[in-house]
Amino acid sequence: FRHESCGKCTPCREGTSWLYKILTRIEQGRGVSGDLDLLLSLSGEISGKDLCALGDFATSPVLATVKQYRDEYEQHINTGKCPFEPW
Repeated sequence: FRHESCGKCTPCREGTSWLYKILTRIEQGRGVSGDLDLLLSLSGEISGKDLCALGDFATSPVLATVKQYRDEYEQHINTGKCPFEPW
């Protein structure tokens, strides 16, 4: 979604970049304890505050996965690795 933003509105342009940065940090094992709350807060600042539906679409997977798999996100952040990888 970050690459699809036209750049006309700040919530989408900046917000999708921040979502990407935070999710990448978590995936690389450098997540911190406040990242999930930051993702949810940031999603709230994007959704419904943009010129088109792209921002809403960008936040949907973040909101859904944090809601459904918060424990797995927390394990990933706390251990610095994917909880489902055997190594």
